[in-house]
Amino acid sequence: MERARRLFRQPVAGARPVGTALRLAATALAAGLLGVVAAVAVAAPASAAPTTICKSSPIPAGYVIIGQGSSASCPGSFPNTWTIDTPSTTSSTVVCKVSTLPSGYVIIGEGSSASCPGSFPNTWTIRLPSTTSTTVVCKASTLPTGFVIIGEGSSASCPGSFPNTWSIRTPATSGTTVICSVSPIPAGYV
Repeated sequence: MERARRLFRQPVAGARPVGTALRLAATALAAGLLGVVAAVAVAAPASAAPTTICKSSPIPAGYVIIGQGSSASCPGSFPNTWTIDTPSTTSSTVVCKVSTLPSGYVIIGEGSSASCPGSFPNTWTIRLPSTTSTTVVCKASTLPTGFVIIGEGSSASCPGSFPNTWSIRTPATSGTTVICSVSPIPAGYV
């Protein structure tokens, strides 16, 4: 055993000490991992966390406004920032009414938040409508392409006088679908 320790301690001509070699290997490994982490961070979906931007900046496509705030780093009087995020593709998202809505999303309710500008109610609850079943939307919502109106109803969650909701769905691909006379007829249907 003692002989093995002595052999390990003997320097090899032109070789670096073991500690230095280990530090170099660790540095190379860390640099490689940082490169992978950086690549993942760039490719990560924007919905990973809300982002704050100055109100003077344009809202990136696909993002919605979920709040406002103040920062000495941004120009203008307070509040001078927007908190933005990408809306959920699997559930609902509450957005400020000043926000534009991404294509395909529908309004399913309204509410109030101190984080959003304007008088109450000042928020919309939005989601992507189901493509396999019926979705109830506020009449204040736009109808996504390819959907039809199959009924109307009333909800205290939606603005306007009753009836203030539409029931929407995609039409059947075979057979017939009964729609309301106010519904658009999707391309390819008669």
